[in-house]
Amino acid sequence: MHENIKLLIELQGVDSVIIRDKNIIASMPSKLLSADQAFKEIQARYDAEKQKLNLLEKKKKDKEKETEEINDRIKKIKARASEIKTNKEYQAHLKEIEAIEKERYAIEDEILAVMEALDAAGKELKSEESKVKAEKDKLEAFKKEVENEIAGAEKELSEKKARRADIAGKVNPDMYNEYMKVLKACGGLAVVEAKDEICQGCNMNIPPQMFVEIKKNEEINQCPQCRRILYWKEVNE
Repeated sequence: MHENIKLLIELQGVDSVIIRDKNIIASMPSKLLSADQAFKEIQARYDAEKQKLNLLEKKKKDKEKETEEINDRIKKIKARASEIKTNKEYQAHLKEIEAIEKERYAIEDEILAVMEALDAAGKELKSEESKVKAEKDKLEAFKKEVENEIAGAEKELSEKKARRADIAGKVNPDMYNEYMKVLKACGGLAVVEAKDEICQGCNMNIPPQMFVEIKKNEEINQCPQCRRILYWKEVNE
């Protein structure tokens, strides 16, 4: 195999890794954003449940305060019993107490309903709290994983860039310029195998005579369709 072809194949391998590592690093912010968004949604549900519980607790306190006020009113009304002079006044007195007590019973029923709602809300809040904790742990683990992946990609990227510079310096300048044009035009894939008279880059047929020349691996041949640089994978490779 011609040395320039070997160098271009190796250069393509290095560039493929460089492109992959750059894509890994570039994709991480959006992955972290998605993970953060998932956590924020669960946190928002927890906050909503907590607010619901707080409102119920406030409602319970307000109702209990109303009950205390009613009890005070009943005491004051009962304290006026000594002032009653006639049976008519006494009947009116009893009716007043009865009306206020009905009001108190209604409020007590409301308190019971609120307490039941509080119990359900408390259980729901605990459930959401466990989800928040689990999601937070998951997010922290994912962030650590991302950090490690970025660090690995950056380390490999640095190494491959150094190797690339070494290879590129050995390639014929004209061939290198052509390689770079094709690399840019073909989405990062400039050198591909020719197999069964088909370009493995664009899957188009290669003319038979050109395929014969490609199999010699003695000079640079480019796909008539996509312009990618073609080579024949030798059996002993």
